[in-house]
Order: sequence, then C-alpha cells, then structure tokens
Amino acid sequence: MLYLDSDATRFLERARTFLEEFETENNLLLGISSWLATHPKQIGQAPYFVTVEKNGKVQATAMMTPPYNLVLTRAKRDALVEIADQMLAKKIHFPGVNGPTETSETFAALWTIKTRRPLRQHRSLRLYELRKVISPLPVKGGMRLARESDTDALTGWIHDFNGDIGEPQTHEEALRAFQRFLADKRLYVWEDTDLCSTAAWGGPTTHGVRISLVYTPPELRRKGYASVCVATLSQAMLDSGKKFCCLFADSSNETSNRLYQRIGYETVCDFTEYRL
Repeated sequence: MLYLDSDATRFLERARTFLEEFETENNLLLGISSWLATHPKQIGQAPYFVTVEKNGKVQATAMMTPPYNLVLTRAKRDALVEIADQMLAKKIHFPGVNGPTETSETFAALWTIKTRRPLRQHRSLRLYELRKVISPLPVKGGMRLARESDTDALTGWIHDFNGDIGEPQTHEEALRAFQRFLADKRLYVWEDTDLCSTAAWGGPTTHGVRISLVYTPPELRRKGYASVCVATLSQAMLDSGKKFCCLFADSSNETSNRLYQRIGYETVCDFTEYRL
C-alpha cells in the first residue's frame, strides 16, 4: 500500500521508525521533513511525501520538495515501481532523483522504461559519518558565526560553491541562501585577519546533524583552513549533544574525500543523482 501526503508531521508519524533504523543514510529525508514539520509557514510549494507499506510495515519512503529532486530511501524494485507509478498518475514533476546508488539506478531505469525519457547520471556522492574528531594540524585564526558584514564575501562564496558542484545559482538566489543561514545561525567561517573558509550545519535528526557548504576560495586552498573549519564545527555539534555528524562529498573529488577522512569521517554508503 502506498500513502501520498503533503503533511510532514503525518509522514514522520508513519515513517520515523523506519527512517531512524538507518539514521545517517536517511539524513536528508529525516532532516528536511523534520524542518518542514516545525516550520510549516515557511513552505513555499507543497511537498510530497511517499510511504510504501506491506503488511503494516514500511518498506520504502520518498520525498520531493518542489523544485528539488525526488529523494529515495533504500528500496526494493517492487516498491520503486509503486513510487514511479504514483508520480506518473499524479503528474508530479521532478528534475531528478537522488538516493543510495543501487536504488537510484533501479528507479532511473524504471522511469526511462515508463516514460521513454532517459535519466542521465549527474554525479556520484559519498556519504560520511563522524563520531569522534581527529584534530587536524593547527592553523592561525579561529571559527565564528557568520555575520551581516560578511554578506558580500559569503554570498559570492555560496554562488561559487554551487557552481562548483553543478548546482548554479543566480546572485540573488545565493544572497537569499546566505540570509537564511544567517537568520538560523547555521553558517560559520574560519577567520585569520580575513575570511579563509566556511562551513554550515543543517538537517538535524534525533542523534545527528549534517555538515554542508564547505568552501574555501581557490587562492586559500591547501593551507589547512577547510580541515580546521570542518573539524571545529563538527566538534561543536558533538559538544552540543549530537552523537554524530554526517556530510556528502563528490566521489570524484579526491582532495575533499581525503580531507574528511583525515579528520575522522568514515564512509557510510554511496549516493547517485540522476537528472532528466
């Protein structure tokens, strides 16, 4: 049986236990749905939450918050068939799909067969988890919260970061993203006289939190700023009571993968994103 809902609270009531069985792997669905449940007035377009059950037990879930990708949990083929059929029946449009690699591959193949519109592979991501920070080599400076006076610099960095990962934004979109981070006090910088690197946290789950937006401008790279910024922010999250931090890294970027591994992040699984 498949349930389609636009209410994040009802979705979590039905699916939270299933999602938290693999909390790190399901951090996107848990983090985003939890945020939507607690900030309903900030929802622009109605989200879609899908739960597939068999004999009263959840088998798979999916989520799509327009205009973003459909996000899938690990699922068997028959559950993915139900999800694909529901997307088509309800004429729910999405730009792409993201999830654990085997699941994404299966869904992309199904979608191509059903619609004759191929999904092309966009990028491969590696999901990491950290439960204990390995301190990197020290560098000068310190971490602090981003502030209003950082607007121009960090808006530019957010714009460049999204361009680097294949998610280009306009300057106005990057500015709005910065303003949201600033209002929520989720964006941090490493500062040594001038700004050197940045990282943010988001998507909190019951026991964890996701680190994102790790960016150092090209001229300041390979100086240790990103390592110490991510390590310090990760430690702050653990000190706040979280049991783990997680993050996604582009599988093809050897530098960032080595950076995260050196400070204690360990591989959980791989995700693959497909685009229409």
